[in-house]
Amino acid sequence: MTLFTCAASAAAQNVAVPPPPSTTPAPAAAPAPTASTPATAPATAPPSTRVVVLGQLVKDLQAELRRRGMRIAVDGAFGPATKRAVTRIQKRLKMKATGVANRKLLIRLGLRARLTAAAAAPVTPKIAPGASPYLLVFPVAGANSYTDDFGDARHQGRHEGNDIMADRGTPLLAVADARVIRLSRTESGLGGISLWLERADGTQYYYAHMTTITDGLAEGSKVAVGQLVGTVGNTGDARYGAAHLHFEIHPGGGSAVNPYQHLVAVDPAARTQARATR
Repeated sequence: MTLFTCAASAAAQNVAVPPPPSTTPAPAAAPAPTASTPATAPATAPPSTRVVVLGQLVKDLQAELRRRGMRIAVDGAFGPATKRAVTRIQKRLKMKATGVANRKLLIRLGLRARLTAAAAAPVTPKIAPGASPYLLVFPVAGANSYTDDFGDARHQGRHEGNDIMADRGTPLLAVADARVIRLSRTESGLGGISLWLERADGTQYYYAHMTTITDGLAEGSKVAVGQLVGTVGNTGDARYGAAHLHFEIHPGGGSAVNPYQHLVAVDPAARTQARATR
């Protein structure tokens, strides 16, 4: 169980922990007070060492708290302000107000307790050469579900992609050898944190509503098929909805085509997960 301010996996987070206990022998116990030796006030206890958790998961927690109206910084450090915000959100959700962001709270907030570890873990993509003229690998490397919602009505107009529902923080992969032509690391706008890739023949791929984009990627960066490019989220106009990837294909950089049949073609779990709605 991940407990911010209490405990965290050192492999998944950068944690400042209390120093190890001293090896110096403990002093002998003071004699019990007697009538001739009155009791003395105990020495002031040393201040406890605060456990500070740093990392991407804390940033995601803080970002989610901000989206829910809490005025806190998104700096990746679990300090007093974040603890107060956690306490307030626990009260709002009618949970025990401990100020500790445990796994139960993270799940209620749509966050995965091991987001950082999952994003950092190596991913072995299942490449399907020849299955689709546009895709070599499925873009979401984890449990997911999707339907053929291309062309459906949306508040901004016709839906030009497919929404692939998955847990926040699920790894996202490059679907072909390509280069980054545009990206946004901010949560504003329709797509929020988003990425555009372009294949050598001009075919473009759009990933929207991401939580993160892999560090080091910039406009002009080259990516290989199956390379980790970011994680699933709900940024942009999806900020109050379920986490998912909005995915588009633009052959030759032109109008969007329905990705559904191409996703099914390279989906390793298509038989159990892909169900068309029409």
